[in-house]
Amino acid sequence: SFARGPLLTGGAKAAMFAKLAILALQFSTLHASQQGQEVLEGPRSTRFPHAKERAYVPEKVLAKPGSLGPVTGFSWHSPDGSELNISSGESLVSLTFVSPNILRIRMSPIGNLSDPTDQEIVSMPGDPPAASFVENSTGFWFSSGNIVVEGSRKPLKLSLLRSGSVLWSETKPMSWGYTRTWQTLQGSKDESESFHGCGMQNGFYDHTGRFVLIREGGGWDAGGRANPAPFWMSSRGYGALRNTYKPGSYNFSKEVTLSHFEAVLDSFYFIGNSMKDVLNLYTKVAGRPMLPPLWGLFLGDSDCYNNARHKMTTSTALLIAKNYSYYNMPRGWMLVNDGYGCGYTSRDMLQDTQKGLGNVGIRMGLWTSTGLANASWEIGNAKSRVIKTDVAWVGSGYRFGLEAVKLAARLMTNSSDSRPYTWTVCGWAGTQKYAVIWTGDNTGSWEYIRMQIPTVIGSGLSGFAHATGDVDGIYGGSPETYVRDLQWKTFLTVAMTMSGWAKYDKQPWTFGEPYTSYNRKWLQLKASLTPYLYSLAFQAYLTGEPPVRAMELEFPHEIWSNKSALQYQFMSGPSFLVAPVFRNETHRDHILLASGEWIDYSDGFTRYSGPRTLDSYPCPLENLPVFVRAGAIIPMWPQLDYVGQKTVDVLTLDLFPPSTASTSNFTLYEDDGLTRNYSMGAVASQTFQMRTASNGMLEFCIGRSKGSYQGQLSRRSYWLQVHSSEPAKEIKIEGETIDHVPDEEHRMQPSGWYNSKGGGFRVKTPVLEVSKRACLSMDLGRADLHV
Repeated sequence: SFARGPLLTGGAKAAMFAKLAILALQFSTLHASQQGQEVLEGPRSTRFPHAKERAYVPEKVLAKPGSLGPVTGFSWHSPDGSELNISSGESLVSLTFVSPNILRIRMSPIGNLSDPTDQEIVSMPGDPPAASFVENSTGFWFSSGNIVVEGSRKPLKLSLLRSGSVLWSETKPMSWGYTRTWQTLQGSKDESESFHGCGMQNGFYDHTGRFVLIREGGGWDAGGRANPAPFWMSSRGYGALRNTYKPGSYNFSKEVTLSHFEAVLDSFYFIGNSMKDVLNLYTKVAGRPMLPPLWGLFLGDSDCYNNARHKMTTSTALLIAKNYSYYNMPRGWMLVNDGYGCGYTSRDMLQDTQKGLGNVGIRMGLWTSTGLANASWEIGNAKSRVIKTDVAWVGSGYRFGLEAVKLAARLMTNSSDSRPYTWTVCGWAGTQKYAVIWTGDNTGSWEYIRMQIPTVIGSGLSGFAHATGDVDGIYGGSPETYVRDLQWKTFLTVAMTMSGWAKYDKQPWTFGEPYTSYNRKWLQLKASLTPYLYSLAFQAYLTGEPPVRAMELEFPHEIWSNKSALQYQFMSGPSFLVAPVFRNETHRDHILLASGEWIDYSDGFTRYSGPRTLDSYPCPLENLPVFVRAGAIIPMWPQLDYVGQKTVDVLTLDLFPPSTASTSNFTLYEDDGLTRNYSMGAVASQTFQMRTASNGMLEFCIGRSKGSYQGQLSRRSYWLQVHSSEPAKEIKIEGETIDHVPDEEHRMQPSGWYNSKGGGFRVKTPVLEVSKRACLSMDLGRADLHV
């Protein structure tokens, strides 16, 4: 978090301090602009009363403004060299194919092409491909595969083509001023082209037509930039990373202007066929997202317990932990010193607190406001397993912030066998390799919920696979906004609460009934969805594809009737369409269903055919609009309050067969969920496939588990919940008939199936070897399943 000072007694006092900080900063910004200095905007709202965001005044890095002139020479290592250097007077441009679909463009006004980040952000992916170079009197062509850079000689300007189609052309030569370098592009004339990325830009995910600051700051609310990144991409399947630690700005108008405050322009262009391709290529260079531990997908809790409010006793955290157990609330981890100067009462008490938390399934973590001098002992001896960064070592952002989360990861790996689990703000390109990011110090409200939805979507489109905000903020809030905020975060990989700053604590039982039961319901669902969410997290680790997916990312060819509504809904993986409720209402408008068939998750059976817009969709406070894509296969755990509570030897598979003949699949990823052994190959994958046929037969195949890890089960059974419109007539597994059993007896039988009273049917398989494939055939007795 940005800053914490003495505990404020109320929201009004906090707001007063924030206003004073804003006024002071506005004055300093005005003064700087009157002195002729170039200034970027931005007060930061914060709970720390003395914090001020400094106006950014870029340093002079070049002797005079200018732009590229005519080409004066080429240097290319034939016959198939991947790098072409182009001289334009004393200026130098370098084009390099670093992989078949990644082009690096560098420009220096003075001919010095040094790496501006010393290779701290980027890593080169393998051997460069072969390239070809052709020139004539007016231009030149530098190409590899289907990617071509076309250039003019007078002046030197570039165009980028994919399979003969122009992705962008420079409308002006690359240029520079005293403080910055920039590139000006003309994109496609396709009106449907949109621009995304730029990191966590609070309140936004689609930057088409926007001027976007790539600079940390601006507050925590809408318009703030808690975790910016110098990366952007187009819906046409290309994007770019500016290899820099310097702030900048991007203007995505009819002309796209890309500017940073430095003397060298160094950009990696990623050319794919979709935005998923671009994210894959980007994270191949800038780093794959970190993989959270299994318990990191459960709710986190934070507060300062070594303070007067808690009688200066760290172990009072155990009272909160016991309430999680008493109220049967699923939980994962707890920060016990989350406050400036909080610390902990003593080393002995910290160790006792960790043991007590462990007894109720909670991992202990620490906030780093008191420094890192004791971190090795805290991790190695006190078994702290979460690090939340302090502004003192991330607040400057950029290189400072990235090195800080690298250090946090190193501390965890050097002192334990646990995988790093760090939470941070002030992130940058590369932060995704080391940390979860969140939106900052927000006030719980309907506006806060509204702002977060596009924020989290946009973070995923920037390579930040694990992004969130505090449940119901740290200030303000209400029983209703708490429930609504927690509901949609059920479908994110990460979530946490923070107490100590509002008039009430932020635990899910604080407001009593019926809110306690509502919150429990969604936390229990989140816990049950752990295998699904963890598989999404693992897929992000492998490919950069985020768990929270913009509708445009998952349905790139869809023509949307109301694009502005897309900022308030998203896909959680390939299966769930989630439409958060961000107004104090019991209905939801403007829910856009993509083409295909959808099932209402609240009842499991109501079907809709898309494309379609749902208005006035009923959603009382206890319910959230969620729709499942037909063909979905959702792996689930039985109800657990914490990871390790019991052995999971039965895997539930929630199946949503479509009404027409089709085939779908889902790959489950499993490992020990705790250590770093997955990075050395200790992981298993298992693919499930569902096929519906026009003759009323439903086939479901349980693939063999490929790979191994310590603690892996060799045998387990599967519990199939089939959401069909028709009852089953007969079910076989590998040709052997499974017995039909009464509903009330199925749990006592080693295997069996029954038709559910509410619709659909349930199947319990025999215990199966995970190393062997097994297929079930289910006769539904009808030629269609009906929508």
